[in-house]
Amino acid sequence: MQKIAVLSDIHGNATALAAVLADAQAQGVTEYWTVGDITVRGPEAERCMALLDQVQPTAYVRGNHEENYGKVLAATPTDFNQPKQIMATILTAYDRQQLTSAHFTQLLHLPLTVTKHVGPLTIRLQHVLPQRARGHALAPTAEQANFDQAATGQPDIVIYAHTHQPLMRYSTAGQLILNAGTIGLPTAPWPALRSPRAMYLLLTFDDQGLTSIDYRQVAFDWQQAIKIAQDHALPYLDFYDRTLRTNTYQYTPDAVAAYNDAHAMAARAQAILATNN
Repeated sequence: MQKIAVLSDIHGNATALAAVLADAQAQGVTEYWTVGDITVRGPEAERCMALLDQVQPTAYVRGNHEENYGKVLAATPTDFNQPKQIMATILTAYDRQQLTSAHFTQLLHLPLTVTKHVGPLTIRLQHVLPQRARGHALAPTAEQANFDQAATGQPDIVIYAHTHQPLMRYSTAGQLILNAGTIGLPTAPWPALRSPRAMYLLLTFDDQGLTSIDYRQVAFDWQQAIKIAQDHALPYLDFYDRTLRTNTYQYTPDAVAAYNDAHAMAARAQAILATNN
């Protein structure tokens, strides 16, 4: 019997990650896989990496926020100035100040996909599509054709992330497609389903294949997570605070643009990017 914990969208929330890892240990988990967005938006990127080091995940894949690290390093003040790009620049600089050089380099060079073999099954991990770590192609209500695209290459199971919504569905051919939800920024569009709990996926296998799929939700001290963000002077704190208090998505382009304008964030980002050259 093998128990594997799938961890996704931690977003620098080490308080939530610690609670998930404690629950996973209590469930007898023997292996850990991550599916991107370990860092960014929360206050404790380095502590998240240190916690993961303790359990030694056997799979890491690139999320859109890890991808942004590389985009920021390559950007100039004139070519990376959209509202979300401004936010990415500032949050990347914030994370980089606390991450060790080894951890920052590790996050910069994560692969887009990882394929694992468990018993007779081939399982592919990806943040969104096999060739793309961002976008809305695999929103829970997206067209079936998008999920068929996600399962190209004939894996038996595809595990993706990014949407922060737990999901189980199938490709047209019958391949299983799973999403673990989010550890660090729990949200839900439907009001009655909003809950301040960290989500992860617990998969159990025997020699013949997959025996159970357990979508776990773990309570964590979200108020302490907000206090840590306050104490650590997290940029864009208002968005993080409201997300954890309301369990609704806050980082819309219009909201970020308005915040940038009100707090002169574009000038701050330009100063950061100027140091790239």
